[in-house]
Amino acid sequence: MAVPIALTLLFLFLEWRLYKTLDTVAVPQARRVVVEAIQQAVLENLRGEVKYSNLIQPGTTDGKVVFMAADALEISRIQARAQLAIQERLAQMETQTYHMPLGQVLGVRWLAAYGPRLPLRFIPLGVVKVHVGDNFESSGINQTRHRIYLEVEGEVQIMASLSQEKVKVTSTLPLTEAIIVGPVPQTYVNF
Repeated sequence: MAVPIALTLLFLFLEWRLYKTLDTVAVPQARRVVVEAIQQAVLENLRGEVKYSNLIQPGTTDGKVVFMAADALEISRIQARAQLAIQERLAQMETQTYHMPLGQVLGVRWLAAYGPRLPLRFIPLGVVKVHVGDNFESSGINQTRHRIYLEVEGEVQIMASLSQEKVKVTSTLPLTEAIIVGPVPQTYVNF
């Protein structure tokens, strides 16, 4: 009678420790691995191809910029290529297994690097969402910086031997930027 109770208590203790360890160790590890996969996928598939002049054409009147025309088709193409590349890279993660020492799971500091290694797998869930965003910010008296970037959202599930956890990951990747120079004012007062 004592042996089944002891085994059940040991199992519950290990599950509790593993869940706690997932929050402190595996979740940051999953975020790091996924952000790295996202950045590598975008870098490999869009390196050197994105130019500001291909995405945005300024409209001018009398030499002054009066509007910015975006090439929606080119922006959609970049968004789709990035999304497909990221999903392909994340799908490759399913075949990889990461290991965490049992000492780390148990929370014993001097045994943190020892013991049998428990397998962890990061499984992508659902569809990765890729949004192209932009922003304008002041960059001096008569200059405006226009940045175009990708915002990537995804979700992975950490699969461990006794527990599982879902982790939402977001990453912002700059694509291109330009400085738009306006007319120099005759007078400038900064309060």
